[in-house]
Amino acid sequence: MNSDSTRQVFGGCYLAVGQAASTKALSTLLLSLCLSSYAATLSAAGSDLQRLKRFSLEDLAALEVSIVGKAPQKAVDIPAAVYVLTAAQIRNSGATNIPDLLRGVPGLHVAQMDANKWIVSSRGFSSRITNKLLVMIDGRSIYSPLFGGVVWDQQNLMLEDVERIEVVRGPGGTAWGSNAVNGVINIITKHTRDTQGGLMSSLVGSEKNIVSLRQGGKLAPDASYRLYAKRREHEESTFLDGSDATDEWSDTQVGFRLDWQPAKNKQLTLQGDVYRGSLSERITVPSLETATFTTLREDNIDVSGANLMAKWSQTSDSGASNELKVYFDHVERDQWVIDEQRDMFDVAYQYDGLMIGQHNFTFGAGYRYTRDKLSMGDLSIGQVRIFSPEKRSDHLFSGFVQDDIELQKDRWWLTLGSKVEHNQYTGTEFQPSMRLRWKSAEGQMLWGGVSKAIRTPSRAETDGLSLLDVLSAGPPPVALLLEGNDDLKVENLTAYELGFRYQAGATLIFDMAMFYLDYDNLISFESGGIVPVSIPSPISALSTTLTLANELEGASYGVEFTVLWSPRKDLHINASYSALTLDLSPKKSSLDTLSEKQEGLSPQHQFNFSSNYHLQENLSVNATARYVGELRDSNVDAYTELDASVQWMFDDALSISLVARNLLHSAHQEALPAVYPTAATKVEREFFIKLDWSF
Repeated sequence: MNSDSTRQVFGGCYLAVGQAASTKALSTLLLSLCLSSYAATLSAAGSDLQRLKRFSLEDLAALEVSIVGKAPQKAVDIPAAVYVLTAAQIRNSGATNIPDLLRGVPGLHVAQMDANKWIVSSRGFSSRITNKLLVMIDGRSIYSPLFGGVVWDQQNLMLEDVERIEVVRGPGGTAWGSNAVNGVINIITKHTRDTQGGLMSSLVGSEKNIVSLRQGGKLAPDASYRLYAKRREHEESTFLDGSDATDEWSDTQVGFRLDWQPAKNKQLTLQGDVYRGSLSERITVPSLETATFTTLREDNIDVSGANLMAKWSQTSDSGASNELKVYFDHVERDQWVIDEQRDMFDVAYQYDGLMIGQHNFTFGAGYRYTRDKLSMGDLSIGQVRIFSPEKRSDHLFSGFVQDDIELQKDRWWLTLGSKVEHNQYTGTEFQPSMRLRWKSAEGQMLWGGVSKAIRTPSRAETDGLSLLDVLSAGPPPVALLLEGNDDLKVENLTAYELGFRYQAGATLIFDMAMFYLDYDNLISFESGGIVPVSIPSPISALSTTLTLANELEGASYGVEFTVLWSPRKDLHINASYSALTLDLSPKKSSLDTLSEKQEGLSPQHQFNFSSNYHLQENLSVNATARYVGELRDSNVDAYTELDASVQWMFDDALSISLVARNLLHSAHQEALPAVYPTAATKVEREFFIKLDWSF
């Protein structure tokens, strides 16, 4: 933890917090100030914390989400494996980042690799680069076009401002396009009318320290806003042998949101964020100067970015709605394996509610422009990262249409739809789907679906070349290179799903989903012979190359159960179980001997049990137990862990939480190391105290 002066950016202003104030010291100071000021703030109490105390199953069943077909639909009526994390669940979880929040979602595998890296995957293919899961924040994609997947250390949302997280396990390509293969996650933030007044949140813990500030208000009777700033610092983790991993990190993010409703049926939203972070990791990289052909380096990673989004929506008297969304995203990341600068511009239009007889149409169109610059590494020290071309601009055009047909009133519905996209990697692609749902009785629904989804090749997979290892010192030396392929096709998925959902009033919701997923043209690693090195180099060398190709196929199948039970108003229980089997095989023409090992990177069995019990109106106890099966091809053992927290709400203005995570073990391993690892790290037991003060 550095001792430099920490500055918090808030609404464009810098709040100096002292020449020697780390986040931990600042957090402690804010905790003391809040407690000592409590008596003076009772009359200024807000209602934000009070609203978050509970969220009933009736509220959840009536909640309208739009993650499946983009058109709003009650959660219990959606013909897909959908799960919604509410603001109450987010608050009760004790989680301090998005990946930890997602641990409770059935069918998702979440694993912490070290202090600043996570795996989040849906229905298999778990890795640092989980490229078959599309993730969005308020509809803004945070999926990386460089390598596919999400860089979770760059996502520093103020969790107190998250309204809900909508998750779909299974394909979502018809609505959201390419890369929504095994799942879609949309993180939705609160409307500014629900974040009026001030909020100060301070967390001090054994592993991390976080300070968040937010101020909301009104610019006019029909326009409200909020400004926020968040700073977090995380201690380094430890290797399995107990030594320090040198992977500490810190970042700061500031942002705003403005909501304006000039008329009852019109809404304008403008929001944006700016962030900067610094991370460290110790990595082992190829070298010709040591007996093991490797050398140890401490990599200092710098990340920064900014985004701005505007949404305009309008609803007619008949209930039909249309929305125009435009956003700009800028990302910079500098580390050993990449030096990236990227700009993305996206515009999308959607119309929902065109009724023709028994048909309810939703349709839309979009355009995305991406421009990047990827700097070459320093070849003299073995930093081989070459992209050809170094700069690239890409265009993506898309359109979709969906028809929800009521076959029998209040009983049978058929939903047909398709997405068409034109990209510069593989041309024009279609992603159709068909879903049927049947309400057999009040509170009971059976559904099934057949869908196609695709994943387009990433920039690194088509244009990249990197050094993985030195196989022999020679002379001449022999290097192992990973080479992209600009002839790659899309990865294809055909998904077959069947589900049943049952709701018994306000006390019980049962949800089951079964699936069979058929994959084709998956990426494989094809080995070539030893040839002269194909990169500029100060030395003469030979190389053996792994080239990417579409020579892998496979299938997965499984089942997911979820039970939400409220036996009494002050007790809420959530239990889930998921089973997964993944079977991959190279095609006859393939020489790949590596890709089948992906089968064992995801657990076959996972179980999660959580409870929230209100001992009193202002005092609640939360506990979460989770079991994650072994990762057999990673030599990571199965583990069971327990998290617990106590939340004490003095009133609507002040709340204190005491949280303990990973209580059953002092430390445990959850995943293999990332790219260029030194050794595996372990997740340690941690404790923290968190204070939320509304004013």
